[in-house]
Amino acid sequence: MVGARRKEDEAALTLLGARPRWLDFLDHQYGPPPPYEEVVSAIAAAIEGADVVASPLGLFHEDHVLTARACYEVARHTVPRAAWLVYEDAIYRATRGRTEDALRDLRNDGFVLRAATFREPAEKREAVRCYRSQIRGLGRLLKDAYRPERYWELAVR
Repeated sequence: MVGARRKEDEAALTLLGARPRWLDFLDHQYGPPPPYEEVVSAIAAAIEGADVVASPLGLFHEDHVLTARACYEVARHTVPRAAWLVYEDAIYRATRGRTEDALRDLRNDGFVLRAATFREPAEKREAVRCYRSQIRGLGRLLKDAYRPERYWELAVR
């Protein structure tokens, strides 16, 4: 299943002209979560030399939350600093208040956030449809997956 999901990811990202940085960790349903420190180290190594880094807000799913926390740790200590963006985690943002709570928590943790806007790619719907193994389980949340994400520039106070 992991290989199939990776192929779906490759297909979607190719449509969008995006370049992923996959880490060698399994999703929680395939094994225990990795130690937090290992995720922080892996992210720091993966972004070395990057000009821009995009991170999920970490609104719900334990893999998203762990990744987001590790990214915030790296963003706080990375020198020279890359430009950091955070984005709403599609489908998890559909629960009222999750995005606002995450943004408030980041501000309380010493981060400055500024809304950023990007043109939504015309290929987004087609890219979402690449994730065949996951679409079936989304049900009515599929509508949310098609919506544009909101982004914020993340800076340390």
